[in-house]
Amino acid sequence: MSKVAVVFWSGTGNTKAMADAVAQGARGAGASVDVLGPSDFNATKVTAYDGIAFGCPAMGAEVLEEDEFEPMFADV
Repeated sequence: MSKVAVVFWSGTGNTKAMADAVAQGARGAGASVDVLGPSDFNATKVTAYDGIAFGCPAMGAEVLEEDEFEPMFADV
């Protein structure tokens, strides 16, 4: 069984809904799934997963959310 991380940040709930849908699809395909916020994921956890899905809303000029998501994503 493959292990998948769905790592997301959501300000309004829309990205959370998408993260939940991705997790549901992965589970339906037989994967073990962890749904995590950016504060719960870092570079040391990458090798624990067979696949990783990242999601956050685009801000302004299509940049990553800068306070929580972008620092984690840059580290990974």
